[in-house]
Amino acid sequence: MSLFPTRRARVVARVVFYAVAILVGIPLAFSQVMIGTFRQPTHPAPPGYEEGRVVSEGLKLRTWTLRGRPDKAAVVVGHGVGDSLESFTDFARHLNARGHTVLLLDFRGHGGSEGSQTTLGGREREDVRAAAQSLRDHGLAKSGLVFFGFSMGAVAVLRAAVDQPDVKAVVVEAPYDTYRDNIAHHAWLLYKIPRWVPIIPIAIAFAGWRAGFDPDDVDAVAAARRLRAPLLAIVDGADDRMPEAVVRRILDAHPGPKRLWVAPGASHVGASLTAGYWPVVLEFLKESGV
Repeated sequence: MSLFPTRRARVVARVVFYAVAILVGIPLAFSQVMIGTFRQPTHPAPPGYEEGRVVSEGLKLRTWTLRGRPDKAAVVVGHGVGDSLESFTDFARHLNARGHTVLLLDFRGHGGSEGSQTTLGGREREDVRAAAQSLRDHGLAKSGLVFFGFSMGAVAVLRAAVDQPDVKAVVVEAPYDTYRDNIAHHAWLLYKIPRWVPIIPIAIAFAGWRAGFDPDDVDAVAAARRLRAPLLAIVDGADDRMPEAVVRRILDAHPGPKRLWVAPGASHVGASLTAGYWPVVLEFLKESGV
């Protein structure tokens, strides 16, 4: 008997090797892109802000809080993937000038918070709820809560607001509809991988397994359907990542009251830099009684 593999055996080995590489190696690498994160530099809290920590699923998360009046609803702000609370200090001052206490939150794996993974709004829902509970525990949410979220943070706050009767209003900019559809959309947008290619669902399964969440549970449309607080959904007019059709799926699911605003020419999460942003947001809060 020959000690060398036959030509047929070598072909079979190559097929198995490439199949494993394609169906395991590539999806595993892609899952790392999905759950990996990177941190922005951190800085001391500016004057007027109180730096604190909340605990979410055993992780200590950094917060900055700007105190307002007790007769105004407190605000929780959730950033997008790869961002941090530092980006929202000017944003917070706009709301604080109206009297709101504003809590800025670093999601897990971001800024000054513990953790090394992101679930794009999945487990970050618990981060938002931990932040909201901290405001309640410190007596800062006696007039209710308002949630603001951006991109990943938009999905997190939508999901966090469900079944929370003291949430008086929710404002989301550039939310995606479902985790699966979002990954498939970005796989095509960034890498030109069609959604029918098997590595996409395999990579999603790997991401859920590695980061400990159920991708099918991360559904902003389903959350909007159950939300009872008024909803303002903001579309960034020049955003091909979360275009108007995607945001409208979320808005259409919400029973109301609700409002959609398209920020003309705004890039992804860039609406607040446009002239019409604050008039729209403040009018919505006024209409919502907060």
